[in-house]
Amino acid sequence: MRRTFFGPKFRRQVLIYSGCIAVLFWVLAPIYWLVVSSISTRTELYAKPYKIWFPTQPTLQHYITLFTSGAEYRSGGFSPTAGLIGAGMRNSLIIGIGSAVLVTLFSTGAGYIFARMRFRGKQFAFYFLMLLMPLPLWVALIALFFLMTQLKLLDTLSGLTIVFVVFLAPLSIWLMSTFIRDIPVEIEEAAFVDGCDRWQVLARIVFPLARPGIIAVFLVALLSTWNNFLIPLIFTRTSSSEPLTVVRGRLGRYGCGCGIDDATALTHGLVLPTLSGTWFNNGRSQIIHWGYCGYSRIAEQYDVRRKNWTVILTGILKKSA
Repeated sequence: MRRTFFGPKFRRQVLIYSGCIAVLFWVLAPIYWLVVSSISTRTELYAKPYKIWFPTQPTLQHYITLFTSGAEYRSGGFSPTAGLIGAGMRNSLIIGIGSAVLVTLFSTGAGYIFARMRFRGKQFAFYFLMLLMPLPLWVALIALFFLMTQLKLLDTLSGLTIVFVVFLAPLSIWLMSTFIRDIPVEIEEAAFVDGCDRWQVLARIVFPLARPGIIAVFLVALLSTWNNFLIPLIFTRTSSSEPLTVVRGRLGRYGCGCGIDDATALTHGLVLPTLSGTWFNNGRSQIIHWGYCGYSRIAEQYDVRRKNWTVILTGILKKSA
C-alpha cells in the first residue's frame, strides 16, 4: 500500500498542486498586500519591524480621503488628489468605452470581409495586418507623435482614442475573422437563396451568431485600454485628458503616503476588471444560450428551406433530362 500511495501518480499530483499553490501565491500576494496596506493606519504601516499581516484596527479613511478632501500636508493644506482621481476615472471611462466600441464595430465588419468576401489583394492585406500584430507600437512612437502634433490631436481624448483603435485593430480583426469563419457558410447561402440581401444576412444571421465573439473583443479592448500607461503618458499633458493610469503616476509628487497610494492602486486595478469579470461570469450562460439558440433556430429554419429548394431544383433537372 505504501508503494501504491507514494507512487509516481501521487508524486506527480503533489508536484502539480505545489506548483499551482506557488503560482497563486506569486499572483495574489501583491494584491493582498495592497488590500492590507489600504485599510491600515499610518502607525501600523510605518511600524518597524512590520509584524502585522492584518491590521488590528481596519479603516476606510484612506478611501474617504482619496475621494473627498485629499491627503493633508504636514505644513497645511490638502493635495488635489480628489479632483485628479475624478477626472482620471472619467477620462479612462471615456477613452476605454469609446475605443472598445469603435474597435468592436470596425473589427466585426473587417473580420466578416476577410472571412467571407473575395477580392484582389485579400491575402496580402490580411497577412499585412497579422504582421502588425506582434510589432510593438513603440517603434512608431516618434513618427506618431509628430503626426498627432500636426493634426492637433495631442492631449485630446479623441486623439488618444484613435491611437488605441489603431493599436488594437489587428488583434481584434484576427479574432473576429476566425470566429466568423467558424459559422457555417451554408446558412448564409440559404439566406441568399431565400431572398435576403447582404445587410439582412449580417443583421439576422451573422451578428446574432457572432455575439459571443463580439462581446469577447469588446472586453479585451476595454481592459487593454484601461490598463495602458505608456501611450497616455506620451500623448497627454494635462489632467483634462490624462487617464487614471497617468494620474496615479502624478500622485507620487504630492507625497500622499503609502495608504492612499495603495487605495488608488486598488481603485484603478480592481474596479473595472472586477465589474467586467462579474458581468461576464453572470452573463456567460446567457451568451452561450444566445449563440446556441440563435444558431439552432436559424439553422433549422434555413436548412428546411434549403432542402425545399434542393427538391425543386432536382425535379427541374429530372424533367429537363
